[in-house]
Amino acid sequence: MLQAEHISFSYQKKQVLRDVSFTAKEGDFIGIIGKNGCGKSTLLSVLAGVRKPASGSVLFQGTPLYSKKSDPAKLVGYVPQLNPLLPELSVRDNLKLWLRDTKAVSAEETKALYQKMGLTDYLSVSVAKLSEGMKKRVSIASVLQNQPKILILDEPSATLDLPCKEVIHEQLLSFTKNGGIVLFTTHEEAEFSLCTTLSVLKEGILQNVDKSADNKTLIQQF
Repeated sequence: MLQAEHISFSYQKKQVLRDVSFTAKEGDFIGIIGKNGCGKSTLLSVLAGVRKPASGSVLFQGTPLYSKKSDPAKLVGYVPQLNPLLPELSVRDNLKLWLRDTKAVSAEETKALYQKMGLTDYLSVSVAKLSEGMKKRVSIASVLQNQPKILILDEPSATLDLPCKEVIHEQLLSFTKNGGIVLFTTHEEAEFSLCTTLSVLKEGILQNVDKSADNKTLIQQF
């Protein structure tokens, strides 16, 4: 179980997150929505350990996720909005670069993952030559190959075509069906149906909303 407890964060004098708390259990798919600039990306970066909160904590199975007693690299896979890949390297070399423990993951498992993500025919291609959709597939595969327990993604399907979105959605649903936890931000109504929980971030406060509500009702809560 993942627990965020009383998370607060500020940029200088502007408070972006105010006492954010939630719980996610195995198999949960949590979507976070809200206006541009409301702090969604900041929240994900705190949950991923990239930023340290002003107060509060993140726990997994009751243990602080970012402490000496835990190994967050084995537990959390984080894909930010900006592409983290090295463009001059091939897809294969980028994937190798992000593979945390070669002994923990078999070659057969990584091969199967790359095939499911549609990367098999692109392994020798430099990332600089890929479309944005293919780059996003590589980014997600680079963290999935480490078999994390928690997957944190910032707008994973933004600007992508329908076939690419479908591939990504299938892998995320498969991840949760196998007991993983997904937290992601989205602006796409079609992705609300993927979620077990949909939450809106407004004025730094995170609150659950009805994912089946119409657009007008949801917008009123932004």
